Amino acid sequence: MSAGRIDPATLEWLELAAPADAFDEPALTRIHRYVAVANAVTQAFWGDDSHDTTVGEILASLTGDEDEDTRRLLVVHEGRDVARAVASVAREEGSSVGYVSAWVVPAARGRGIGRAVATRIEEVARSIGATTLQAWVDHRAPAEGEEAVAAVSGHGAVAADAAARLALSLGYALEQVDRISVLDVEAARAALEGHRAAALAAAGDAYAVRSWSGRTPTELAEGLAALHGRMVTDAPAAGLDVDDETWDVARLERSERQQEASGLELVQAIAIHVPTGEPVAFTWIAVPADGRPAYQEDTLVHAEHRGHRLGMLVKAENLLQLGRLHPDRARILTWNAEENRPMLAVNEVLGFVAVGAEGGWQRRLALLDGGAAAA
Repeated sequence: MSAGRIDPATLEWLELAAPADAFDEPALTRIHRYVAVANAVTQAFWGDDSHDTTVGEILASLTGDEDEDTRRLLVVHEGRDVARAVASVAREEGSSVGYVSAWVVPAARGRGIGRAVATRIEEVARSIGATTLQAWVDHRAPAEGEEAVAAVSGHGAVAADAAARLALSLGYALEQVDRISVLDVEAARAALEGHRAAALAAAGDAYAVRSWSGRTPTELAEGLAALHGRMVTDAPAAGLDVDDETWDVARLERSERQQEASGLELVQAIAIHVPTGEPVAFTWIAVPADGRPAYQEDTLVHAEHRGHRLGMLVKAENLLQLGRLHPDRARILTWNAEENRPMLAVNEVLGFVAVGAEGGWQRRLALLDGGAAAA
């Protein structure tokens, strides 16, 4: 690839589309190329395949995501795949937050491609209704004495790397920092029974715990859907704009169906309030079929039921279930807002160790563009 800055007009933008059938080679080939670009970026950053994207995940989103309008671009320069970009806005009426992402392969960096791709994907996000843009970016946590960017919230910071400098130059503010942590599952197993027993004793007779693998049992679906809906109101969001989400049984079923279609096994646990029979805390783990680390996904304790160690209860229960179902799974990764001290404290006790940071960058278009919300 030739050196020097590139002219953005020389970039080719190829949008991904769902294959018409199993023999739609052009669409399938484009998806495979897109996945190869994404994995070149994450493997360069993490040094392994722990954050890989799979073709199955992209296919499941292209063919089965009814709740988000997502556009994916493969970016080509001089016949080489150099970047991939994503823009997504929820389909729910009134949604205005657009999630954007622009990744450039290591060999093509330093030539202005990142800025060109970021600018293009912002335009795409505007076209599907975004008036606020958010980008979640992997960073290193800053070393002592290293130049850093602190979150506006005052909780956490990221190294002032090339991605951070680009975001700042484009008008984004670092609103939130998530700590990325990993747990050595084997090392944790010996203590998990004790953590579960202590949490169950602290919760008392008013709460019970239940766990399962796969889709949610019918009798629990309505209560669990309601808890998912509270993620946008109860989870710490710092200064990030948040769209309302309406969750019902149908949406929960769609979400779980799409996870399974992506090749992920769902391992789930909830705490039930015994007097009412309602789920009041939940957590779930996504387990890739290809042997990659498991991913600790959402965990939430209903605001009215906090202070009873329910977060520890459901997490310990679910990690024990993961160990029973997948004794060979060595690691699990998780993300937590730096201001979410209660959940971070639970993870630290369980043995999670910080390995990186994810920055939640935000740009409000109306404020920066003189009130113009559309391109």
